[in-house]
Amino acid sequence: MYNEAIDICKHLRLNPYLKPDSYTYPSVLKAFSGFKNVNEGKKIHTHLIKSGFLGFDVVVASALVGLYAKCNQFDCATRLFDEMSDRDVASWNNVISCYYQSGKSEKVLELFEHMKKSSCFEPDSGTYTTALSACARLLDLNRGKQIHWDVKRSGLELDGFISSALVDMYGKCGCLEMAREVFDRIPDKSVVSWNSMISGFGLRGDVRSCLELFRRINRENVMPTSTTISSLLMACSRHCKLQEGRFLHGYLIRNGVEIDTFISSSLMDLYFKCGSISMAEQVFKSTPKTDIVTWNVMIPGYVSACSNFKALQIFSDLRSSGVRPDAVTLVFYQLVHNRQL
Repeated sequence: MYNEAIDICKHLRLNPYLKPDSYTYPSVLKAFSGFKNVNEGKKIHTHLIKSGFLGFDVVVASALVGLYAKCNQFDCATRLFDEMSDRDVASWNNVISCYYQSGKSEKVLELFEHMKKSSCFEPDSGTYTTALSACARLLDLNRGKQIHWDVKRSGLELDGFISSALVDMYGKCGCLEMAREVFDRIPDKSVVSWNSMISGFGLRGDVRSCLELFRRINRENVMPTSTTISSLLMACSRHCKLQEGRFLHGYLIRNGVEIDTFISSSLMDLYFKCGSISMAEQVFKSTPKTDIVTWNVMIPGYVSACSNFKALQIFSDLRSSGVRPDAVTLVFYQLVHNRQL
């Protein structure tokens, strides 16, 4: 209830006998974070500096770091973190998350090691999850295993977020035996864990195992997400498994699953790669064409099928639709145009 929290804080600041304290500011900063209202957050930051409040309260400073991180103001978040004389787990997690969201995975692992050495606080579920995600992004199996060892010593191995990150890390690094071992030990598997395991088998090309996991999801009454279906379709597409892809398409239709941009794009890519152009066209016709991603599947799809005139027609239709082409669209258009010349 962000509005209510902000309104009460405004009344408090007008009160001549009471002043906001170290409990007030973190809450109101969290409210501004919820709205991603960085400008109001900066006003609070300025007030805290002028009042001399910021320098001695680690919780308030951490809340500010969190505000800037949530509002994608990563430079402000990391600069404030560097200026903090005292830090807590929340501030470490916020700035580590900043670097992860900025794509600086090496910096994430550097800060993670620095935190372990210099802080009196132990990494928590959020710290380990981000560090493992950085290892997955870097395909760094050795450091991932070391962090797994740290997790075991901390007694957090069965934490839902950490275990899902471990499955994802081992899967992306091609170590599916370890991914499966961690996965099988998770007592209450979230859909994120299932998705990570499916993605791992998909990268290896084991479509049969992907579909077996999908059947288990249904047996255990776990609701698959758009990511689940897209991962399965990408596995089928990558290895030209048309029959399995059609099974998934049928599942979507039978169960009335809403086909979003990611799923429709995955379906079109599957049908193009398996040579079923008419089915790709059918999916395209039934898909809302407000997202450039959908168009960007059709143009290279036609190019791969040596249908250059159709690719040029799609580009013409795209321009008429009002959707703005991006760099990917223009690259493929130039490719087709050069071929026609």
